[in-house]
Amino acid sequence: MKLLPEEKAQRERERLIKKAREMSSGTYCRKFVAPLFQRMIRAEDASEPAWATKAVVNGELIGVYRRVGQCVCITCGNVNAWDSGIKGMHTGHFLASRRNSILLEEANCAPQCSSCNFYRSGAPNEFRQWMLAVRGLDVIERLETLKRQSVSFSRDDLVDMKIAFSARLKAAELKMKGTT
Repeated sequence: MKLLPEEKAQRERERLIKKAREMSSGTYCRKFVAPLFQRMIRAEDASEPAWATKAVVNGELIGVYRRVGQCVCITCGNVNAWDSGIKGMHTGHFLASRRNSILLEEANCAPQCSSCNFYRSGAPNEFRQWMLAVRGLDVIERLETLKRQSVSFSRDDLVDMKIAFSARLKAAELKMKGTT
């Protein structure tokens, strides 16, 4: 007997919850959910057509051309494929913290090249300049408030996030294939 899509999804969720219970929620989040979230952020950014993505280059906010399937580093203007590996594009966090309250907060993240994210410690001055220009002071203030809060995720919450992020990543990848 063939399973209905809802039954199939429920069985997959139960399998993931069982796997999540084999480790701490923090380990599960950092090993499975956070990397998926970061890929999703870059893929969604790269799936949108953009003639000019705003980036801070030499202290000025300018438009940088990119194609579908590419991301622009918001703190230097470097353009690279969204899935270019550890030496390519990363997902940078405006407020660097491993706290759950902002770790998976989309407004806190944007594409950054490995040079800015790793070697320049996230290029905080340029990232702040970009955040002010693109996302606004109200978002920055909300994130700074969130950073001071303590949030814990249940394993069920993490599995649901993993499922949702997977679906969004798949949709972004399909959108890129349809537009390239």
